Amino acid sequence: MTFPQLPNQSQARMERPREPTPQELWAGPGGARQKRSPWLWIGLGVGGAAVLLAAAAAVVLALTVFSPGAGIKRASEQMSSDLASGNLTRAYGEFTPALREHLSETELTSRLTELQIDSACAADIQRADSLSRAGQRPRGEAQGVLVCGSRAFDLSYRWEGDPLLLDGIRIQPR
Repeated sequence: MTFPQLPNQSQARMERPREPTPQELWAGPGGARQKRSPWLWIGLGVGGAAVLLAAAAAVVLALTVFSPGAGIKRASEQMSSDLASGNLTRAYGEFTPALREHLSETELTSRLTELQIDSACAADIQRADSLSRAGQRPRGEAQGVLVCGSRAFDLSYRWEGDPLLLDGIRIQPR
């Protein structure tokens, strides 16, 4: 049985279905579904931020601990501590031979006694600079304040050599 054809109807051809693309074949039946995983992106963001923070902390640590002035500051703080605590033999052992010729251990003791520097004194090294360049013998300077109760003294150290030895010392009342 055939039906009559209406004037607006055209003869539609039956076409073959199109071939699926390789992406559609991999996706399987029903096509690829977009999975939303916000926790994955949050985790990746937090992990990336942690890695960047750790790298920044490592750079800051390297610059402060291994900077040329850091060794001079540590040596100056140790010297101030030795002088204030009365450990003059150890402090005198850190002097260069040239400074030992210029300042004897008994002279050092008498000058520190004269200034009334004792274990109540605390040093604040405010500036420590390395003055050496690549290929030169290490040397540097440190300056700060030695506070003994209500009295304060200006400190100045000059270091030289490897290991660092004290080449110049100045302690003056403010």
